[in-house]
Amino acid sequence: MTKKDFKVLIADNDRLIQDVMRSLLSKEGYVVVLASDGVDALKILKTENISLVIAALKMSGVNGIEILKYALRINPDTAVVILTTFVNLESTLEAVKEGAYDYLTKPFKAEEIAFLVEKAYKRSILINENKELLQYLRDTYQDMEVIKTTAQSNNPEITLGMIERMERLKTLNVLTSQDVEILKERLVKGV
Repeated sequence: MTKKDFKVLIADNDRLIQDVMRSLLSKEGYVVVLASDGVDALKILKTENISLVIAALKMSGVNGIEILKYALRINPDTAVVILTTFVNLESTLEAVKEGAYDYLTKPFKAEEIAFLVEKAYKRSILINENKELLQYLRDTYQDMEVIKTTAQSNNPEITLGMIERMERLKTLNVLTSQDVEILKERLVKGV
């Protein structure tokens, strides 16, 4: 996943906050989408693949907690950050209990936003890698029986496919070089 694939939705009634965040995050290489209120944010969440939502707690139409719940219902991997004032800290903590990734108090510093978005971006990369690895492991596990029949059939296409899969698992640091050599030997011998 690249930063261009990591789409950030900023939902806030304050146009100045939107412009500052968009400018900062665009310079960092992220794709930024703006919503002027909560209703607009929900529409965007329905139609676009959003990785991070930064939503004001208090907005016209739909508030930040409702956006949080909706975003997580659509995609539980979406990181949602709630923007609030110090006065609304109790509501912000409620948002965190509801599943918010984090919160920011207004006024905030540019470094805080940059750090928080980078942290969410890295989290997203890890989630994607974890899903890919889990699927790869499931596929490999299902193919364990194929290894036994492959060795008996001596089908070079299947054998090559299994060797490629083992090499991929080595690349993902799931298997060591020694593990791969042992599995290749078993593949050839059919044990």
